Amino acid sequence: MMKDDQKIARKILLGRENVNEKRMQNTIGQPYLLYISAPGYISATDGPQINEDGYRGEPVPFDKDPNVLRILCLGGSTTYSSTVPRPDQAYPAVLEHIIHNNLPEKYTDVEVMNAGLPWATSSELLTHYLFKYRYYRPDIVIINTGGNDAEGYTLPYYHPDSSNWRQPMVNLRPLPSKWRWLARSRFVCTFILEIFYQDQMHGGQFVIRNGAKPRAAWFRPHGELVQKPQEIPLENLSFYRNIQTLIRAIQADGGKVMLVPFRAAPDGYRQGTFELSQIERHEQILKDFAKNEKTAYAPFPASIISPGNWTDRCHLNADGTAQKAEHIAQYLIEALN
Repeated sequence: MMKDDQKIARKILLGRENVNEKRMQNTIGQPYLLYISAPGYISATDGPQINEDGYRGEPVPFDKDPNVLRILCLGGSTTYSSTVPRPDQAYPAVLEHIIHNNLPEKYTDVEVMNAGLPWATSSELLTHYLFKYRYYRPDIVIINTGGNDAEGYTLPYYHPDSSNWRQPMVNLRPLPSKWRWLARSRFVCTFILEIFYQDQMHGGQFVIRNGAKPRAAWFRPHGELVQKPQEIPLENLSFYRNIQTLIRAIQADGGKVMLVPFRAAPDGYRQGTFELSQIERHEQILKDFAKNEKTAYAPFPASIISPGNWTDRCHLNADGTAQKAEHIAQYLIEALN
């Protein structure tokens, strides 16, 4: 029996469905942004997830009301809150409820945008702000990041543009008309999907899992490629450069910034000591930015999350996202007053 996502995929291959790829893949390719959350994505099991503007949860009006506090949450899957089934359980949505009950006097309401993007690195945070979210004119931007960049350092041929482990995203599309008869058989269609469209069916549409030498291997410090994973000097570290540029762009637009480090579960990276060391390095970089760039900072110790609320090495269940939101809210309220 075909699974729900395979049924949708079969319709796409047969040319019978033009929009349902959004229901099978929750991300789609986008020029300049590499990929975005698929507008209108509906989970087969959990219902609507992503609004038509391409981010999780309820959309905000494009035109900003000066009396309404607008908060933008940038980050990866831990901001998107991948492991909670409903958008209103994601940490930005819970944060909105808390701030609504603790509004600064000059505001009549609050809007929180969940711009979390699964797998996002500092590169996506930067480009998505520059090409999209700055136009929403947020009053304050919460940047919660540091995990996905660190994973990239564990792969060979480090490049600041992430071309050693990122690739253009491909979504399913109809088979050529003369070959669509192959997909009429459910058995043959399942075979086609699992052999030829494995990335689209099982994730990794934009990630090169084991890394690869970039086609344009231009990053050659001292004339040599960085063939093996190693700690990159700060001046060549993409995380440092991207976050610095992002902070300054937000501030130039008149917005405030609050930095929140990525947090791993206790013993979550037991088998990845180098990766964990880079996550910790990113945390220190954010602390230094908070001081030098004069931004707000919210420490995020693992101890504020109850042990049973971790679902894996870094993600949280609904109770965990609520604890995260409550913790961050304390520092956010202080930053707003």
